[in-house]
Amino acid sequence: MRRLYFRIILGMLVMVVLSFFVPAILFRMDGRRGHGREPGQGPRPESPVMLSGSAEILKTRLENVPPAELDRQLDSLRRFFRFPIVLTDLADTTIPAEIRQRGDTGRMVSEEIAGGRERVYVPLKNTGKVLILGRMAEPRGPDTKSIIIVVALVLGIVSVSGFLIMAPLVRDLRRLENAASRFGQGDLNSRAEVKSRDAVGSVARRFNLMAAGIQGLIQRERQLLQSVSHELRTPIARIRFDLDMLQNAESPEEQRRRIEEIDAEVTEIDQLVGELLDYNRIHSESLSVERTPVAVREVLEEIIARLHDFRPDVEIDIPLETDPECRVTADRMLFRRAVQNLLANALRYARRRVVIRCSRGEAETTVEVCDDGPGVPPERREEIMMPFNRGQDGGMRSSGGVGLGLSIVRRIVELHGGTLTVGEADIGGACFATRWPDRNPRSTGDSGKGTGKAL
Repeated sequence: MRRLYFRIILGMLVMVVLSFFVPAILFRMDGRRGHGREPGQGPRPESPVMLSGSAEILKTRLENVPPAELDRQLDSLRRFFRFPIVLTDLADTTIPAEIRQRGDTGRMVSEEIAGGRERVYVPLKNTGKVLILGRMAEPRGPDTKSIIIVVALVLGIVSVSGFLIMAPLVRDLRRLENAASRFGQGDLNSRAEVKSRDAVGSVARRFNLMAAGIQGLIQRERQLLQSVSHELRTPIARIRFDLDMLQNAESPEEQRRRIEEIDAEVTEIDQLVGELLDYNRIHSESLSVERTPVAVREVLEEIIARLHDFRPDVEIDIPLETDPECRVTADRMLFRRAVQNLLANALRYARRRVVIRCSRGEAETTVEVCDDGPGVPPERREEIMMPFNRGQDGGMRSSGGVGLGLSIVRRIVELHGGTLTVGEADIGGACFATRWPDRNPRSTGDSGKGTGKAL
């Protein structure tokens, strides 16, 4: 915005300067052309030599002319001279005081005027009259033609300067308007091609960022809708199949088995809906994140107590030397949900063991959940964090999930400014590492406390 202000102010200053100086320069050049004499053309008509000689001639011709005949005689002589000749009274106030005091003594007096020219006063004896040779010092008002020229020049300069200043702004605003119009009509790829660094360029870049965000949001919503439709279609189809088979069941045992399968399908749908609600809430822009110090071990004990019956055959490694001071700065509820999803995922794929570690660094705390399962190939480590991705088998019943858990975890960690990465565990399976930045980074002196502790 400041660039635009400076640009307009600078343009106005340029217009003012040009409006004042260009007409002045032009009139000065015109004046020089009018008063200048080329070499070899002789003296100017109003040079001292010309005026003095002409004054002597006129004085000789007019001194003996009766006063009543002076005007007529002077009119007949004016055509022989190339400068103005005026006959006036000695009492005229435009005549210098020196001439008026001397009276008509007959002595000529010369006076230098502007532009290097001279004016000669010739008193005529016994007449009370004075001849003035050269320009009279008349008060002159502004010339109408000059005013028109100046006004035209000023208007022209202002118009051209205003066009040069406003044309790029208007062009960029039209591009921004066209891009917004196309985007509003459904062209989600529409962007404003404005590369200027002024306020309009800033607005255009903000618009492009907004358009990209909206486009990504709509694409994710469409993908989510397609995925949900696909995920719901499978259990519904199995429910219909089990209902048909239930009607034709021949024994109570077969009926009970079909009812149990229908109940499992309903449970799957209920779990899917619950995960979708959580997914939508976590991705809501209005979600509030209240960061507080959270004890990792305390949260883990709550989660393990809840998931203990899920895989009782899997050992969760929590040694006695667990560091009770291992904390993260996070929203407790969201942190609990993220660790719960990671632990549930690890229990789902582990063979016999799950290990959780908490490492404290200079400006962040890392919580790792590792298992001894089949692991995740490097080429699929980004893919498994996408919505509705269920790992290697892709089946909900075999894996026990709907494919939203890791996507929710990544979103929670990103809300805290952290990252979620997948690597190879030292116990043979996959290792999911979440990094939780501290609100107030620790000093270097505290960075050595309790790094790499196992929980």
